[in-house]
Amino acid sequence: MSRKPSETENDTIVSMDSLPGIRKLHHDKADLYPQKPKSKPSIRHRNFSDPDQTISTISKTVPESVSDSWFHHGIQKKMQRNMRMGKLPMDSILDLHGYRQHEAVKELSAFLTYALKTQAKFLLIIHGKGFRSQQESKLRPLVQYWLSEQQAVIAYTPAQPKDGGNGATYVYLKSPGK
Repeated sequence: MSRKPSETENDTIVSMDSLPGIRKLHHDKADLYPQKPKSKPSIRHRNFSDPDQTISTISKTVPESVSDSWFHHGIQKKMQRNMRMGKLPMDSILDLHGYRQHEAVKELSAFLTYALKTQAKFLLIIHGKGFRSQQESKLRPLVQYWLSEQQAVIAYTPAQPKDGGNGATYVYLKSPGK
């Protein structure tokens, strides 16, 4: 049995047929908060330009007590929480697995220069947990000390387990021109 359209439905069908390019909506809900697609971060290996003189180098000795995380006093608590949770979109990633300390410092310097030139804000530096070392991790305290000496770095904290846990560090940079 077919149902006979009502008078208002008939009027709607006739008016839609008379106007070209008009189609009936199946729902009237709009997405008020569309999600931006996350850009895929680029993993960088050894293809950086020569480091600038604005990036400071590291001394031969790294202090034994280096904090795991540091936030500039101007960073809001919500931003700190989002950074610790790894909720910010990553702009670039550096993997330092297999590097010796002096090689890692050169790569860090070149990577930070590259990140500043490309106006990257949120970075991931993978330094490893030091399982193959005789004692404990050699690169993690080196990376954290080096980051603490950089003026462009306004925060760093250990990564979430999905991004490497204690074997990686999230880094937040200043906005360009500040």
